[in-house]
Amino acid sequence: IEAGRGLAALPPPSLGDLFFDMEGDPFVEEGGADGLEYLFGVIEPAGGTVEQPAFHAFWGLDRAGEKRAFEEFIDQVMDRLQKDPDLHIYHYASYEPSAVKRLMGRHATREDEVDRLLRGDVFVDLFSVVKHAVRVSQDSYSIKKLEPLYEFKREVDLKDAGSSIVNFELWLDGGGTDQALLDQIRDYNRDDCVSTLRLRDWLEERRLQAEREFGAAVPRPEPQEGEPSGDLTRDRAEVEALVARLTAGLPPMEERSPEQQATWLLAQLLDWHRREDKSTWWEFFHRMEEMTEEELLEDRGPIANLSYESVVGETRQSLVHRYRFPRQEYDVGPGSGVHDPATGESAGSVEAIDEENGTIDLKRSKKSTAPHPTSIVPLHFIGASAQHGSLMRIGQWVADNGMDAPGAYRAARDLLLRRPPRVGQPSGQPLAEHGDDLLAAAVRFADQLDNSVLPIQGPPGSGKTYTGARMIAQLVANEKQVGITANSHKVIGNLLKGTFEAGEERGVTVTAMQKADKDKGWDTDVAECTESHAVLQRALASHDVMVGAGTAWLWAREEFADLIDVLFVDEAGQMSLANVVAVAAAAKSVVLLGDPAQLEQPVKGSHPPGAAASALEHLLGDAQTMPPERGLFLETTWRLHPNLCRFTSEVFYEGRLEPEPHLSVQDLDAADGELTGTGLRWVAVPHQNNKNESPEEVREVRRLADGLIGARWTDAKGQVRPLEWEDILFVAPYNAQVAALAELLPPGARVGTVDRFQGQEAPVVFYSMTTSSPDLAPRGIEFLYSLNRLNVATSRARGLAVIVGSPGLLKVRARTPSQIRLANALCRAVELGQAVDLRVPIG
Repeated sequence: IEAGRGLAALPPPSLGDLFFDMEGDPFVEEGGADGLEYLFGVIEPAGGTVEQPAFHAFWGLDRAGEKRAFEEFIDQVMDRLQKDPDLHIYHYASYEPSAVKRLMGRHATREDEVDRLLRGDVFVDLFSVVKHAVRVSQDSYSIKKLEPLYEFKREVDLKDAGSSIVNFELWLDGGGTDQALLDQIRDYNRDDCVSTLRLRDWLEERRLQAEREFGAAVPRPEPQEGEPSGDLTRDRAEVEALVARLTAGLPPMEERSPEQQATWLLAQLLDWHRREDKSTWWEFFHRMEEMTEEELLEDRGPIANLSYESVVGETRQSLVHRYRFPRQEYDVGPGSGVHDPATGESAGSVEAIDEENGTIDLKRSKKSTAPHPTSIVPLHFIGASAQHGSLMRIGQWVADNGMDAPGAYRAARDLLLRRPPRVGQPSGQPLAEHGDDLLAAAVRFADQLDNSVLPIQGPPGSGKTYTGARMIAQLVANEKQVGITANSHKVIGNLLKGTFEAGEERGVTVTAMQKADKDKGWDTDVAECTESHAVLQRALASHDVMVGAGTAWLWAREEFADLIDVLFVDEAGQMSLANVVAVAAAAKSVVLLGDPAQLEQPVKGSHPPGAAASALEHLLGDAQTMPPERGLFLETTWRLHPNLCRFTSEVFYEGRLEPEPHLSVQDLDAADGELTGTGLRWVAVPHQNNKNESPEEVREVRRLADGLIGARWTDAKGQVRPLEWEDILFVAPYNAQVAALAELLPPGARVGTVDRFQGQEAPVVFYSMTTSSPDLAPRGIEFLYSLNRLNVATSRARGLAVIVGSPGLLKVRARTPSQIRLANALCRAVELGQAVDLRVPIG
């Protein structure tokens, strides 16, 4: 008997227990969000009879109704919880609590109440109990397959939850007039809730049976405290008071002026970091407390099935222990703090990890008596008090003065207002015309920026970093102080390096300092690296340096407010609007460099409409590319052959991206191979049941790559040479496939995930999609078919991009409009590309 799992996860029954089921429609698009949770159904046994327990249905038939229904449901739960503090909410599978958390963030309401429910472990997932305690003679653990066990008879005969979605879509198509359709959905939902009640009772009987058979008590979960700390409560009160001031009297979204919408959005950003932090902790505790070893193995964060090998190193107070692990997805790296789900305690810190050989070294105290872990769970948490503090200061100023008043935080407020940059152009006119020298225009605009925000969208190979570096050099030449920020020190260092190169070519002396740990910063003879934010602040204030660099944790600090002239945000398509607004307080003007069509910002939490966007996504709105009156779109790629650029431009950039004419000279001549020429290729490799690793694709990629080595490659300058292994990038969506490719390819082959290769290029790219069919994708369709990842993967190639995948990936059952768009992009790639007729059977 394992505490907290199976039957031991059942809390003591209480008179006030509730049984909960939701109905949602993923196809509804309204109010800036996909999907609508339109029915919250609750069975309350205490409010009825054994045969007919009370049923409560909370309907939300549009976005405003969804919010109202959510609030009514939570309010009822809190009322019942006050009357019976021991009650629990039973549900089947993870959809219900996940939806509650998502709605809490989407509507920014009932956050304290939901926190209390989650902290107090009020939700009880009977699916997890059944999965870990009951063996059934069925092909799935669907609750409908279990109902014969507890002899439950439904009143409504719907095949599955999809039938209720069909009925709801029919109700929408009929103009919302057919009450009979809603009645049928309600009765179906009630059946689900009653079935959950009957299942709980049946499991309690099995629990008693297990105690009799094993002669031992099955433990109950320990009660959890649901109240937050005093500090957290005070901070929430301050935020709520400011949100109330900012949103007082605002009309509905469709009736708001731009100033009112910007003010509302700022109010939603005040708690952005707390919502993100919550998701990080929820994910961590779910992994630590609820997942089995097998589930941890399937998850992309932890490392599971560790086996201890030996001590491989020693420091004064620690030993370095080596463990071996099988191929799997993970999000662990050197320096990560990791925890052992078996003990609930720290398992040490990661000293080194060898993906190819499957080993990880953990540094642990010599005094540690803890057992060696068989699984480790990472915790990636960095407090964001600086960013939160900056947002609160901006919010207070706007509450006192108004969103569009003269005065402080002009760039931050312009960003929220989605105002075009002020660079001397007539109102509403393009900043530059099609065919203009955009590099010269960007350098000119850097000097002309008037307390505003200039967005620059740079597609693959368009010279975004090159452009930004020359803008910075121009500003330094004119004795203006510049800041550089991004999500990572590596990206910051890359722009710093480009800035020094631009300074050298223009005869401009650049003095710079980066705030970073010594092993992470760009520490050279010409750029100093400091670990102290105070040192950098003093250097800028005294004009000892003209360029300062650091992450958002630096620039959002109060002492950096209004310290510099222009702040450059690199990879602004990956930095949240909340963080960019926070750091914008440091500068008079802001330049955003990036491309939302490439890798997107990693957001874990659920946020109100618009608050989850990156800074560039916010400015783009519904457009794929930057409108000419709002910013610059670097419309020329210096990388992609015209045959490749056609796909990239059409699918990701509204047809606006064009190749530099001389790129047509690039060519790959592999006369004796199956791959030759330029453009896209689709290689269909049949396989089944593969998730994050496909041996069939690995073998085929190696065979096709072997046929390219020695082929004649003509580069953009017309120079011809034989193709070598370093001229090929091998990309896969999953670490396990990356490891499998690395094992079969020659040492030194350039193998990695999409994330690793952003910013890099090669004559040829292989993209191994790995998964056999959409339903097997380990991180869902949204990850495997991601437009951003498909764009980055294929656009690393100068000449030839080869997509290798199972034919099953082209048979997608899209469940939402966004999934339709994802599937269409891959299908278009196959349509535009040439199918490769394999000469050798797969085996």
